[in-house]
Amino acid sequence: MFTYQLTHHVSHAEVDFVGEQKLSAFLGMLERAAVEASAAAGYDAERYAHEGKVWLVRRTLVARFRPAGGTTELQVTTRVADVRRARSLREYRVESRGLLVAEGVTDWVYCDLSSWRPARIPSDLAHALAGNAEPACFARIPSPPTHGDGDPHRMERDVLPSHLDHVGHVNNAEYANFLEDAALQWFEDRYGWSVRKMLEQGRALRPQVLDIEYVSEASVGETLEILTWPDPAESLADGNAGAKGLIQCVLGKDGRIVARSRSVWIWRQRAPILGSPPLP
Repeated sequence: MFTYQLTHHVSHAEVDFVGEQKLSAFLGMLERAAVEASAAAGYDAERYAHEGKVWLVRRTLVARFRPAGGTTELQVTTRVADVRRARSLREYRVESRGLLVAEGVTDWVYCDLSSWRPARIPSDLAHALAGNAEPACFARIPSPPTHGDGDPHRMERDVLPSHLDHVGHVNNAEYANFLEDAALQWFEDRYGWSVRKMLEQGRALRPQVLDIEYVSEASVGETLEILTWPDPAESLADGNAGAKGLIQCVLGKDGRIVARSRSVWIWRQRAPILGSPPLP
């Protein structure tokens, strides 16, 4: 089985207001590991362009167990776990100094550049990514729900040119920012926990687990609506000291589902030294 390891030094430009690596930066790091792993297996951007193909993220599930912040050195080990007709599951393990920081898995879809429709993965590509081993084929877990109980919290977000990536789509990591902004607004409106108030206490709610599925594309200039509900199944406790689970759905202007997610938020204690990762 072919594995690839990326060494990543977290910069202070990547961290949030408690000193932890932003979730969007974390997802970007995983994407970089996947791209470099593919290139190391003989399939770089030039080869994909020649063949008129591209990989797009369909779904990502990540869990962060230990905070990483500015100057933290991370080792991201990644491998292809399975290959299906037009999809491939890639696993990630993130460590720092031998300690487990996070784990994740991304479901990638192999697409035709001319139509953006899924394309069959050639056998030579499948075996190259899997290290010439016979690729496995796993069943996918159920998708995140599209709604919770009761009326949702609503927030709008305009799609700007700065949200686009090299293929002209809203980058998957940008949706993490959309969901985070909506979640923080929900915490303020429901509990009165504004970011300012949380930081006055030296801590803040930060995303620990995210399961997000990308369903359709959003266009520049489109106004998205982000719906947020509490997720009792994922809330470990109620009150100021407990973790909070959320169900969120991103809708396009025509009401179509753009993305849907489930997440768990926990309190992170800000370190006494600015620039240091938050306390575990």
